[in-house]
Amino acid sequence: MTANCRSSFRAIAAIVRNVRSVTTVTTVTTITTVTIFTVAALLLSACNAIIAESDRPVGAAARAAPLLSIHNPLVFPVGDTPASAGGPFYGWPAVEVESHGLRIFHPHRWLFASSLDELLALRPQLGDNEMADAFLAERQGYLDLLTPAGQERLFAGTGFPFDPDGQPVGTNGFHLLAVPSEGRTLETYAQHLADQLEASGFASLTGGEIGPGLRPWGERTATIRYSIDAAQAYGARAVTVPDAVVDGWMVVLLSPDNGTFLTVAFDSWGDSSEWWELLHLEIVRRVQWAADPAYQPRSGPTVTLNFNMNVRAGPSTDHPIVGKASVEQRFPVVSSNADGDWWQIEYNGQLGWLHRAYVTPSADTDTAPQADESGWLTANDDERGLALSYPPGWRYFDPARPTGADLALFAAANKLGNGDVDVPGLAQAVSEMSYRRDDAVIGLGLQPGPPESEASNFMLVFSFPANGVSLESYVEEAAGHAFSLSPATVELLQGLRPGNEEAVSIRYVENETNSEVWQVWLLSPDNETLLALTFSVHSDEFEALEPVLREIVQRLTWIGR
Repeated sequence: MTANCRSSFRAIAAIVRNVRSVTTVTTVTTITTVTIFTVAALLLSACNAIIAESDRPVGAAARAAPLLSIHNPLVFPVGDTPASAGGPFYGWPAVEVESHGLRIFHPHRWLFASSLDELLALRPQLGDNEMADAFLAERQGYLDLLTPAGQERLFAGTGFPFDPDGQPVGTNGFHLLAVPSEGRTLETYAQHLADQLEASGFASLTGGEIGPGLRPWGERTATIRYSIDAAQAYGARAVTVPDAVVDGWMVVLLSPDNGTFLTVAFDSWGDSSEWWELLHLEIVRRVQWAADPAYQPRSGPTVTLNFNMNVRAGPSTDHPIVGKASVEQRFPVVSSNADGDWWQIEYNGQLGWLHRAYVTPSADTDTAPQADESGWLTANDDERGLALSYPPGWRYFDPARPTGADLALFAAANKLGNGDVDVPGLAQAVSEMSYRRDDAVIGLGLQPGPPESEASNFMLVFSFPANGVSLESYVEEAAGHAFSLSPATVELLQGLRPGNEEAVSIRYVENETNSEVWQVWLLSPDNETLLALTFSVHSDEFEALEPVLREIVQRLTWIGR
């Protein structure tokens, strides 16, 4: 630690020693908040440029392959989509932090300020009494500490709960700092923060890891957990709470252009309840980088009509007409038939077909999958070493990188009415469908129902590191967690896969949606990956569709395993 930082910590230690002699409410709250945020502020701002980093990586524990919820509906009841369902995690207000290109979502009945001026502008909402004055002074002192002279640009915001019917509360909030990465890796920067926390003398490290799981689609984050003696940090305020501690949690994100570390730091008074933990997780999950290309749908291959023509339900004129298309209209290409003379397109939220002779294809149509003689299509996932085949009339895609056609088909399958869904909306929907396991979702399959149907059938494909888990041990664990309202069947079977390959089968009826859910768990030949195919099908359709679902399971192949 450099001399500058040593003197800073000595000064803070003096404040701690003197805090018990302070008697006024305003002064106590201001000074004690300065103390509690020493770890979160000084370590992340004033000392950043002058403390040498360690090259030691922060250890990251391997994440276990969790059970998918036995209650997982996968399909939303009609009219109950993330945009309209209500509840504490829906419809959170968003704040644009233009200075850092961020979009921050915060819980209901919270306030957020991205600068001192914005914080002072909140004064009318805090009430007109001494406690409100003390609270504002407390937060103002906190922002002053976060933004020492010359480094104001690092501060990106602070959020905290506010009940207009009660007194302001200074704990259980969060704050944001945006620090230039300067070529550092997430591992190196996380170790840098951990070393500073350890050297501060105020914090006790309780855990830390680097990996996916907190952010959508497997984005890696660094997390650091620590605790502070509340009596030391809060002085007189801790007297009424014997043995209380302040729990701290830092989560570090790296911007898509690798240029900025965003630290989201939480502090919680006393034992962190499950409720606060859920709120903190949601705040981290919903942070958006405004310029992130992940929030824009990918372009895909298209065809442009040379003539007015009919759109067919299948690849021949024997199939019924589903609509009309006009010259110069352009449509996204989904696939081609086995003979290559018809293009399957997305047409008003459904799949349709156009004859190849009457359209002009874009240069990238060779990237569209081509059906085999039976009409089945295959999606190759070289990164995860598997190839998944699916039947005619289905659409399978990576929900982390959807095209405009994928979004339109998903909106129609979910009966969203206006047919409008954006990339963040799809991410939120899949996150709900997978019970926040969207970092493990590698594919989404849709069997869109007819326009008059209430909903559609779905397939989610998950991939987890096996971490030594066998199918035998997994089926035992799953059997102990089969608590669906209707009886669940959990079995270790042979016969679903080629040869004698085993699979775990979990089946139950999801009462709220009247859908039958079937999870099939496979273990890769190298024992490194657990793969789950999870189908959700209307109960009255499951019997007729089951042979197709079994064929999907049968056709899946491992590549290079």
